[in-house]
Amino acid sequence: MRLTALLLLVVVQAGPARPPDSAVAAIVAEMLASAEHPGLKWRAIPDVVAALRPLYDAEPDRLVWIDGTTPSASLDATLAALRSAGDHGLDPADYDAARLTDQLALIRLRGSAIAPQALAHFDLGVSVAAARMLRAVSLGRIDPATMRWGYDLTPKQFDVTAVIADVRRGTALAAALEELEPRFAHYTRARRTLAVYKALAAAGEPEPIPSLPRSQKKVESGQSWTGAPQLARRLQTFGDLPAGAYDGTPTYSPALVDAVRKFQTRHGLEVDGVLGPGTIAALNVTLAARVRQIELAIERMRWLPALGVRPKVFVNVPLFRLWADDPISGNEPLRMNVVVGQSMNHQTPIFVEQMEYVVFRPYWYPPYSITSREIVPKALKDPAYMDREALEIVATGDDNAASLPATPENLALVRQGKLFVRQRPGPKNSLGLAKFIFPNDDNVYMHGTPAEALFARARRDFSHGCIRLEDPARFAEWVLREQPEWTRARIDAAMQGARPARVNLKQPLAVVIFYDTVHVNSENVVFFVSDIYGHDRALDAALNRGYPYPLKSATPARR
Repeated sequence: MRLTALLLLVVVQAGPARPPDSAVAAIVAEMLASAEHPGLKWRAIPDVVAALRPLYDAEPDRLVWIDGTTPSASLDATLAALRSAGDHGLDPADYDAARLTDQLALIRLRGSAIAPQALAHFDLGVSVAAARMLRAVSLGRIDPATMRWGYDLTPKQFDVTAVIADVRRGTALAAALEELEPRFAHYTRARRTLAVYKALAAAGEPEPIPSLPRSQKKVESGQSWTGAPQLARRLQTFGDLPAGAYDGTPTYSPALVDAVRKFQTRHGLEVDGVLGPGTIAALNVTLAARVRQIELAIERMRWLPALGVRPKVFVNVPLFRLWADDPISGNEPLRMNVVVGQSMNHQTPIFVEQMEYVVFRPYWYPPYSITSREIVPKALKDPAYMDREALEIVATGDDNAASLPATPENLALVRQGKLFVRQRPGPKNSLGLAKFIFPNDDNVYMHGTPAEALFARARRDFSHGCIRLEDPARFAEWVLREQPEWTRARIDAAMQGARPARVNLKQPLAVVIFYDTVHVNSENVVFFVSDIYGHDRALDAALNRGYPYPLKSATPARR
């Protein structure tokens, strides 16, 4: 037991014990009125006062978990759930789990000799911790709008007061937490992965791999290398090298090369089996850092709104991957590489929208920023540029608008925003042969591309914000799977047609654009990738500031 906690709690009174009701009520009322609990790690409690006040107003002595001085039968299970916060990617210290456990032991030990202040502080402390943890596992600790993400959590709100009342009456807090957690497969897989990596970290960090000497830029298959034993131990710990596959010699053997290739695949690196500084740096990331990476991913997964039971499309921006999700089976019937927005100036925004239609053989209407800064200057320098790039000037954004000559006068009107530029359908079109529209304020959509070589690269943030698809025809097949008249042959024909062809979806399709640097696919392969936009760093810094987390944003989400 912690001596400080004991001293703060225990007041041994001379003579008969006094009834605690009025004193307890006054102390609890003061804490709720001031929105401050002096006995907690995070003492400011404005985030939970509104939810807790009805519980305490209904009790004459303002005790929810204590009857007189007798603890509720549900307290032990409640505190056990708080101590297990780490299983949910949370820190038990943020919920004062150990401190409250010690305090409950003293209340039982001292009985009526416990001071009213101790009872008030303990009782409200349990309620604050339970309310915060319930919200944390259901909604996350931070409103995504404060991170300028376009997710709306309003449909996921729940009655914290009612849930805590049920827990007090006997519903296990652990069961309530499980019930409120997100209901989609990659969240469940991430939680399982968190448990695995926590166990690995608890077992001890393997020795790091030594850096290469300045005279050596890389290690290739068959080369002698003193770091081979450390490499083998780390690869075995991460599950990329089977036990017994390494012979113990200081050689970069074929077995190690194969394991490194597997590791590179899972970590968004160039898969060449060569050990260079980048691969060694990724191999030396600590298990504790990977645990934190998973915790941040789990936090962001809780920001997702309720998505329903229909299939949907996910795009994980830093993973540069798209997949279709089958909520019933948990499988991913479609996967492909994507190109996303550049990390410096054209980041792909994060939101959930509904795909409404597909356009085969589309025109491309470049945004004004590209037209004015890139296209017009090139066209003024080179009269053949517009024709060479299949670009034309039009008076409106209508696909039927007539083409206008690319004269300096018309280019000046383009720069003024009075005329527009579009690119004709065909093999040079920047949208490829299909685009997939889910209306949004950022005018972001999915499309094909003539720059197919980019999909072979490990890092694929090259676009101005839209999402380029590796195989738009295959994606169209899946998107239109409930419209059997759209066979693959008909899709291919439409993509080679003379004019744009729009196909409306019979049912809108949810498109989830999100950002996690950890992904566990339906085969339970764990991927760790780079924090290309710095969202992990920003979230980690926000969480480290502690409760009360910003649950409401003064700044609207970036949409």
